[in-house]
Amino acid sequence: LQVFRSARDAQVSKNKFNNISWVRVQCPRQENGIDCGYFVMRFMKEILISKLNEIPKLYIDDFKCVTYSKDKLREIQEEWCQFMLDLK
Repeated sequence: LQVFRSARDAQVSKNKFNNISWVRVQCPRQENGIDCGYFVMRFMKEILISKLNEIPKLYIDDFKCVTYSKDKLREIQEEWCQFMLDLK
């Protein structure tokens, strides 16, 4: 969350933004139409945990899976709930 907050607060010039080249990254996919946010949050967490300097185009080796288990999604849901409660 600290990384997100610092990125949110960072100022990016329009020139730098226009020079970004987007890469489609393979990542775990949801099996329904409602869990996409949790999947994105879980994948972001795994990127931060891996401490890589750049995101690989293929799966991060330590977290390679087709989809996330209910336990991994539950963990993200609990962390998100705790974050929201801490804002009060």
